[in-house]
Amino acid sequence: MTSIRAPFGAGPDTTAANLGTVNALVTGLTVAEYGNETSHKTVLTFAASPVGSPLSAASLGFGTKVYTLPAGAAIIKSAKINLALQGTGTVDADTPVVGLGTVVASGAVAVLSGTATFQNIMAGQAVADCDGTAKVKTVKATSSPFELVIETADAHDIFLNIADGWAGADSLTATGTVTIEWEFIG
Repeated sequence: MTSIRAPFGAGPDTTAANLGTVNALVTGLTVAEYGNETSHKTVLTFAASPVGSPLSAASLGFGTKVYTLPAGAAIIKSAKINLALQGTGTVDADTPVVGLGTVVASGAVAVLSGTATFQNIMAGQAVADCDGTAKVKTVKATSSPFELVIETADAHDIFLNIADGWAGADSLTATGTVTIEWEFIG
């Protein structure tokens, strides 16, 4: 007898198998998981969650680990952000780029494109400001052809990365969601 499984998104697809973990150190960050033991949709919800701090009026890239895929091989299929950044006044008019990558952004960079792994899940997206205006963008993973393969021996962390030529020192929070569609292949 052949077993037929409903396609991802059809029927009651929630699972406790092959899940990753949310970064519990980020205040206000929660996760909802959908799918089956192979196909997953991970929705990370930020509730005024701290995501980094420019230290001075200079170019700086930084990131926050938000999720870790389970051990084994995985394929990132797509990602969506619906996030608003909020500063405490100094950087409210800044227009940084926000991306998703497997390596934390760092260094004196105003964009994420100088290091591919800062944005290998979602290329840097310019936000309108750091004063609460949401940026909404959906992309397929930025690797060629259209998916990012995470091998068993590769880093499994996912970072929300941000870079800009900052107006000054400030603290940033994020409110909204990051959705990642991925497959666990063992």
